[in-house]
Amino acid sequence: MEILPRPSEFEDRAGPAFWIDEAIWGHRLHDEQSPWLTFLEFLTVLLSEHREGRALREDRLNSLSYKPQLQLRLRNLVFNNPHIMTVRTEARSDEQAWTLWLEKMAETAGGLDRPDFAYLRDRFESFEDFAAVLSFLQGSAIEGSSNKRWSSKFVFPFGPHALYEDANVKPSGSVSNDRRFFARTGELLYMMLARSAHAEALQALLVTRFLENPAPYDSMAQALQGERQLAKAERAGAYLPCASHPIFDRLGADWLAILNLPIPAHDAIPHLVTVTGLNLILYQLERARELLGRPPITLVCEIVSPKKSVVRDLSADSYQANNMLPQQAIERFVRRVTETDAWAEALASEDPTHVATDILQREFGWPDGDDDELSTEPQAFVDGLVERATVRHKQHVGKIHMTWARAIGLSSRRSSRRVRYAPTDRLLKTLVVACVDERLEFKDFLVLLHDRYGFVIGDAQARLFIDSGTADQEDFSDNAHRLEERLASLGLLKRLSDSCAYVENPFQRAQVA
Repeated sequence: MEILPRPSEFEDRAGPAFWIDEAIWGHRLHDEQSPWLTFLEFLTVLLSEHREGRALREDRLNSLSYKPQLQLRLRNLVFNNPHIMTVRTEARSDEQAWTLWLEKMAETAGGLDRPDFAYLRDRFESFEDFAAVLSFLQGSAIEGSSNKRWSSKFVFPFGPHALYEDANVKPSGSVSNDRRFFARTGELLYMMLARSAHAEALQALLVTRFLENPAPYDSMAQALQGERQLAKAERAGAYLPCASHPIFDRLGADWLAILNLPIPAHDAIPHLVTVTGLNLILYQLERARELLGRPPITLVCEIVSPKKSVVRDLSADSYQANNMLPQQAIERFVRRVTETDAWAEALASEDPTHVATDILQREFGWPDGDDDELSTEPQAFVDGLVERATVRHKQHVGKIHMTWARAIGLSSRRSSRRVRYAPTDRLLKTLVVACVDERLEFKDFLVLLHDRYGFVIGDAQARLFIDSGTADQEDFSDNAHRLEERLASLGLLKRLSDSCAYVENPFQRAQVA
């Protein structure tokens, strides 16, 4: 597997403090950017690159540079507009409502040189129609109930006019991009799909379904926004270390399966978000596993039972072991430099501290001139770097597994003091629509989930635990039976006889019917 060099801007000291998390997983994974916000950032990149004629295509690896939309008029109207309710209460006529609201909005709109919204009067038959559109977009907003500032809230991505980057609008009116909620994870997703074996097919589907033939509701965003607004500067600096990876191909295959469903594009989005979250969790774990030289990643999943079970304990153990993998990979990534010939030569040199420091600077971008307080012993430098890298890792990248697993419905603490893998109905439905063409025998579905994502649910996949005496075959057979009952209650499984049950994709079933 080819690992790509660091980008030049890091060499110029414009990047992070040291290059460790980024070297393993890319620049960057970030826990505060939810799977939904990652998907929105991806679409923002896709739209910009499509307008440049290079959607899902990297002419040169890690050269992504794009100019996103800002759409400040749209988000002012939807999220920075407390005047609608008061105006509707105070105004006695449509004319008075428009006049009063335009005066108030001109005083409070943020980030606009000329906050003139008079054009809206020609686009809506009445003030009430205008207010109804705002109410709809507010009600369908992504994470609309959050307490984020108005410039970091997002309308549902109905089409190209509803896409924009996260921004920080200051009281002075200045506008800058903000990397807290659009932290580049969407850029990583874009590059993963561009490097997948399915990039060409995905490009055609994504452009057609999301950009060129958007949902009718996108016209609402267009009417509110008017002429599109672009960021003043290009966004560059994204980095993905792997030129290719099996997870990129599996992620692309999952997206293709969902995008080919006979459902509206905006109905496919929740499934795309969920399957993206799952694959990025597995990407983080898999890259850690590769560094550590461990066996393939497995996730023991408990299908929630009414009482404590062996599977519940094993699932909690599985969750905890996987949760620690990235941190262990950080330490391994740093300490393996001491196993190189260059390090041995440094220790044998006349000035081991100086030579060792050069090696660390070349490999990790550390130490710099501000680290004079560190011990001059080469091993102490390594120990210090491991400690600092671990502290930094725990702040954001180390929380991805925990935060995202909960967000997509993969983990739960329900009926237990320990967190374990316990898939929700929402995740189960996404797994069915992504993995089942029309129908698949239930036992084959369990095999597919294990082979594709490492899920251990039934006894056939749990042989390691059964053969070692950790669990009985009945424990996992009961677990599989609970999944069968769950899928049947969701309308995703049909039992034809005592020995034959089929998992059915509800959207493909409807098409066949």
